[in-house]
Amino acid sequence: MAQAEIGLIGLGVMGANLALNIAEKGFPVAVYNRTAETTVRFHAEAGTLQSRITPCPSLEDLVKAIRPPRPIIIMVKAGEAVDEQIVQLRALMSEGDIIIDAGNATRDDFDRVWAELRDDIAAAIEFAEASPLPAPEQLLADVYTLMAEATS
Repeated sequence: MAQAEIGLIGLGVMGANLALNIAEKGFPVAVYNRTAETTVRFHAEAGTLQSRITPCPSLEDLVKAIRPPRPIIIMVKAGEAVDEQIVQLRALMSEGDIIIDAGNATRDDFDRVWAELRDDIAAAIEFAEASPLPAPEQLLADVYTLMAEATS
């Protein structure tokens, strides 16, 4: 299996469908959910897209499964859940990696997280905000644009 081009955290309805859309468009995607059974079930039910989806039992495995620079989409409940994922990812990611918060974060959440990441020169992780409220096609276009920028 080819190394994934993008990672996705959170396999609820929106995250699972986004991961399937990414795989359907031909991009290998690594997926993680804090409930390991959800990750296993998602992969088992992915049908013909299984070969483009790498199920990861841990965040460490997720990061290892993605070729650098690593774009990782977070699709979990806004607020504390996103903060927890970012804290854990920061310890695992490298310079040039990208965190995409695609949850329903408020502007205050985004500004706070951006300030924390911007001021942490050692982390040097890029942070982007995308809202799942626009049409799914627009969200995917934004993700693909970020992927293209990360690989050029």
